[in-house]
Amino acid sequence: MKNRNIKIFSFVLCLVAMLFALGLNRTSAETPGVTVSGKWVDTISNIQVSNNEGGNLDWELGQWATFRINATYDLAGKNVKAGDQTTVTVPDALIITSDSFEIRDINTNEIIAHATVDAENKKLTLTYTDYVEKHSDTNGSFFFYARIDFKKHPQQGEIPVEVTVNNKTIIAGKVTFKGVGDGDPNLLKKTSWVHKDDPKTISYTISVNQLKQNIKEVTVEDTLQFTNASYVKDSFRVTKGEMSYVDGGWQFNNTKDVTNEHPVTVGENGQSFVVNLGDISETDQYRITYDVHLNYSPVDGEILNNQATLKGKNIDTKEAVNKAAVQIAGGSGVGYVFTIHIHKVDDANQPLAGAKFKVVRQANNQVIGEYVTDDKGNITVNGLLKDKYILTELQAPEGYTITTADTPVNAEDFSGTDKSVTKTIVNPKAKPKATQATIELDKTLTGRDLTDGEFSFELYEGANKLQTVTNKNGKVTFAP
Repeated sequence: MKNRNIKIFSFVLCLVAMLFALGLNRTSAETPGVTVSGKWVDTISNIQVSNNEGGNLDWELGQWATFRINATYDLAGKNVKAGDQTTVTVPDALIITSDSFEIRDINTNEIIAHATVDAENKKLTLTYTDYVEKHSDTNGSFFFYARIDFKKHPQQGEIPVEVTVNNKTIIAGKVTFKGVGDGDPNLLKKTSWVHKDDPKTISYTISVNQLKQNIKEVTVEDTLQFTNASYVKDSFRVTKGEMSYVDGGWQFNNTKDVTNEHPVTVGENGQSFVVNLGDISETDQYRITYDVHLNYSPVDGEILNNQATLKGKNIDTKEAVNKAAVQIAGGSGVGYVFTIHIHKVDDANQPLAGAKFKVVRQANNQVIGEYVTDDKGNITVNGLLKDKYILTELQAPEGYTITTADTPVNAEDFSGTDKSVTKTIVNPKAKPKATQATIELDKTLTGRDLTDGEFSFELYEGANKLQTVTNKNGKVTFAP
């Protein structure tokens, strides 16, 4: 009897355990996953790849070339709370190059979510703030930058960009990789790096003699092609060593600091420097490194050109231009490509051709270009950042005059829809230049002599009387 009771009790206990387990499984299936601070929420509605300007990416990417991953999100009906999270994980063939950033309300600048980048795990995590509990139907977009992880994917070919949002895979497009190649060795090469934690600081590296040649009397010159910036004092280093291309990257081994042997001479204007390396042999490779500090805050998408030149005896001058790209991830995803339209008219509002303008970005005095109005009086300047510009009229059309040389374009002037602004600038007709002349007439009478002062003569300009004179010695003279 006792054994029978034990068996019945064991059966009931197993049955209760099974029902409890089923209840747990059902609860787990119906409840979103839980994060450390909240729950996982699926808010991403679309993800697409693009080029760095937000346009179509239809070319092969080099080793260090970056591209954008753009996403839109919609919190409507998701019951999102402060602390809830969404994770975005890129495939193993990619690396996220952006630093962490914030997604903000475009009108109030309040933080909607913190976007935290975990580069090692190829993941970006959105953590929502209490903004989402105080606002309804929150939606928007964000973007970040990525490149090919060429150490894991060295071969040439197409790479599908399969992005994992929480546990769901979304096809964001595809990119094409050139492959690692041979590193493109050069006699002169220049690279740069914009500091993620301080975009005002750019580090440059000039590599000399990757081709391992013998060259006499070598000098390297460097010129900043943007203003409102300066070299960072004491950042210059000249290093000698051995360069080799290994596993998709240039290595620099057996290095020695030779800055004291090859001092850097900065030009008087502070915008250039020169280094005399002297005679170099095939075993001599050098790196010249330095930092540049911008005296303003750069914006996403800004390109900063910098040029290095190598000269030597009996060789062609070598030039290397580096374009340091400022890439700041953010919650706008608008592309940052803006347009200025200039419309030139006369004081009767008729279009004027032949007016010459210079367009300058005020932040760093970068000359965007010089342009001339067409037969409709128009100039279009594309591919601009959202910033302040100065339109300077250099030359008016023939027969017209410049009244105001400089016309400002402020960042807030650009339209929020088509990202453009039109400035109509008027040129009045030029007044005739004043001239001085003496008018002399002969006055005679028939039958007798003329008496001085006998007649008065008047000179008019239109209806305006200018002078009244009398005759003298048979002459009528209007002097200036």
